[in-house]
Amino acid sequence: MEGQHTTPKGVPMAGQDMGWKIVSAVSMGLAGIVAGKIVSIGWKAVTGKAAPVDPDDPGVSVAEIVVFAAVSGALLGLSRQLAALGAKRWYSGPRPKRLD
Repeated sequence: MEGQHTTPKGVPMAGQDMGWKIVSAVSMGLAGIVAGKIVSIGWKAVTGKAAPVDPDDPGVSVAEIVVFAAVSGALLGLSRQLAALGAKRWYSGPRPKRLD
């Protein structure tokens, strides 16, 4: 198991560990839900209109769709990265203190 990340108890964090798979999946799902809510609320606050959900809607311009896609994609990517980092730290347990 050389090169594989493990918890302090020696449990592998990826691969065969079902607990890690569950924690990771839940954190990614929650990150997606939270990011979607933040984008919707933020879009409404900034533009005064609801987030574009139907690209065939004649009231939505191509530029608006492109900007919305870029903003929501960036926020979703960031939230997933932060969720993965938080899940890893939580699942790994407390880090040993450094001896300086």
